Amino acid sequence: MKRKEIFWLIGTAIFVLILNFSLFGVNGFKAESVTDINIHDTYFVIANFHFILLLSVLIFFSVYLLRMLRRNFKNLTVNLIFMICGILSIWVLTGIISIVSSYIGVTETTEYNLPVTNTMFDNVSKLLYLILIIIVILIAYSGFKTGLNYRKAE
Repeated sequence: MKRKEIFWLIGTAIFVLILNFSLFGVNGFKAESVTDINIHDTYFVIANFHFILLLSVLIFFSVYLLRMLRRNFKNLTVNLIFMICGILSIWVLTGIISIVSSYIGVTETTEYNLPVTNTMFDNVSKLLYLILIIIVILIAYSGFKTGLNYRKAE
């Protein structure tokens, strides 16, 4: 790994830590710190660690996506870090999709006791699945281009 890549990796990690400290404070990094999300009459109690993980993966994914596209898939280290961040973002998005899908099943009743599905969360779930598919395509294309560029270098 080149020295420049180490600086980019450390710089991105420091940026993520500073952003997480500014958003959650020191107490956000404790194991018992949680965030309560109230949606209608349902409370979701989520540990702050999950929000920190989400934000960290999103920033690393964004930084290395831009670096990979700017270098035109020529830097092997950037491509590998991007693929690792992409796999982690798939893992995080799968958890978010499961939370959103659990709320889709909750129905509201109208005045005449007709069930009404919650279309907003259904649309959010479809959007998250679309983002997941785009990330998988980006990872596959990055792997393909990395393989081509790696063969040319040998």
